[in-house]
Amino acid sequence: MIVVQQTNVTQTFNFIPRFGSGVTLEITDENTNVSVPVAGLFTTGDYVHSFSGVLPTLENHFYWAVIKDGGGNLLLKERMFCTNQPIDTFSVNDGGYISNTTTNDFIMYE
Repeated sequence: MIVVQQTNVTQTFNFIPRFGSGVTLEITDENTNVSVPVAGLFTTGDYVHSFSGVLPTLENHFYWAVIKDGGGNLLLKERMFCTNQPIDTFSVNDGGYISNTTTNDFIMYE
């Protein structure tokens, strides 16, 4: 899964295509099912390729990233998640979960 942030600056993510090199990126929001083409720069490596560009994403939304070559062949279809939390301390709850404290008293009958 590709993890990005909601920001107006250029972001870079790496991917491994099925074959060839990417030319177009289109992201589809899973909540609204709206597809948006994204302009950016593809960099081809020996094995890992990368994309750099400004991504029109919203926080806590899932997307499908579709990368195609010049002939319209599908090179990659990957799920993308947008969050502004640091990845190493990412929490789904993000302060929304409050644990229930109890004394855990019980009575045992013999």
